[in-house]
Amino acid sequence: MFIAFRDLWRSKLRFGLLAGAVGLLIFLLLFLNTLSSTLLGFFIGAIENNSAEVLVYEDTARRNLQASRLAPAIVGEVATVPGVAAAAPIGELTLTVDVAGSLTDLSLWGVDLDGPGRPEPIVEGRVPGPREVVVDRSSVDEGFEIGETITLVPSGTALTIVGYVEDLRYAVVATAYIGFDEWAEIFETEFPGTPTVPLSLIGVEPETGENPTDLGNRIASVVAGVEGLDRAAAAAAAPGVASISQSFTLIVGITFVVVVLVVGFFFLILTIQRLRGFTTLRAIGAGIGYLAFSLVVQIVILVLLGSLLATAGLWAVTLGSSASFPLAVDATLVGVVTIAVLVFSVLAGLLSIRRIAKAEPAEAARGVH
Repeated sequence: MFIAFRDLWRSKLRFGLLAGAVGLLIFLLLFLNTLSSTLLGFFIGAIENNSAEVLVYEDTARRNLQASRLAPAIVGEVATVPGVAAAAPIGELTLTVDVAGSLTDLSLWGVDLDGPGRPEPIVEGRVPGPREVVVDRSSVDEGFEIGETITLVPSGTALTIVGYVEDLRYAVVATAYIGFDEWAEIFETEFPGTPTVPLSLIGVEPETGENPTDLGNRIASVVAGVEGLDRAAAAAAAPGVASISQSFTLIVGITFVVVVLVVGFFFLILTIQRLRGFTTLRAIGAGIGYLAFSLVVQIVILVLLGSLLATAGLWAVTLGSSASFPLAVDATLVGVVTIAVLVFSVLAGLLSIRRIAKAEPAEAARGVH
C-alpha cells in the first residue's frame, strides 16, 4: 500500500495524464449510453413508458404501431380474456399543425383518459378536457407551451395545451394526448368518408399478480387477428430500434475495450520500466502478493479518478442540453460503467502482475532486467 501511494506521488504528472485519458474514454462511454437512451426515448417513449402494461397490435402489423389497424369491437373481446382487468382503445395519428405561427409535425394520441394508455404522470397542468391536450415537455422549445393553441392543418381544428407529461414522445416528433372520442372525431374530419375509425393499439391493464408477458400471449391465443406484447417487448420491437441499439452497442463496446487496453498496457510498460525495482524488493523479502496488491490499488485509484472526471464532464454537458433534447446523469449508469471498467482493468493488470512474478529475485544482485 505504501509503495502504491509513493509511486503515485512521485509520478503525479504521468498518472495525472493517464487519469485524464481514462476519464475522457469513460466520459465517452457515459455520453454514448446517455445519448442512445435519450434518442431511443424520443423514438419509443410513448410505448416504453405507456401506462398500459400490455399493448395489443394487429397481428399482421409486424409490431409497427403505424401499420396496426384494429376494429373497435376488438376492445370488448380483449376485455373478456381471463386476467384482463381493463382494456381501452389507443389511436395514433401524425398530423401537420400550426403552433406559435410555425408549421410542424405532431403525433396525436387518442386515449381513454381514465383507462390503460392514459398519459401519466402529468407533471404540470391538468388532465385535458374537451378540445384540450397534454404534450410531452420536450416539445416546449418547438412552441408547445401550456396555454398555446394547436391548429390542425388543413381542417383548422383548434386544440389548447393544458399540461405536460414527460418521456412519452413518439417517432421523434412533438407528441400530444387527447381523449379518444375527440381523437376519433378528428380522424373522421381529417379523413372524411372513412367507414370506421381504426384503432392503432389496445391498452390492457392486467389483474393483480398477472404476468404481462403471459397475458399478452393469452390474448393472442384467444382473440383472432391480434398480438399482445408487454411494454418492454413492444418498445424493443418498434421499427428502427434494433438497428440504433446495435450501432450504439458496437461503438460503446469498442470504446470500452480501448479503455481497458489503455490501462492494461500503461501498467505493463510501467512494470517493465520498473522491473529492477520490483526484483530488488522481492530480493529483500517483499512478496508477490504485496506487490500485486500495490499495483491493484493504483489501478483502482486511477479508474475511480477517471470516473470522477468523466461524471463531472457529463454533468457539464447535461447543463448545456436543451428541453428539446434533454440529457441527464444516470447514477446507475455511472456506477455500472465504473465497476465494469474497474473489474476489467484489474484483470488487464494481471499481465503486469505475471511479469513481476516471473522476475527472479537473484537478477537484482546481477543487475539483470
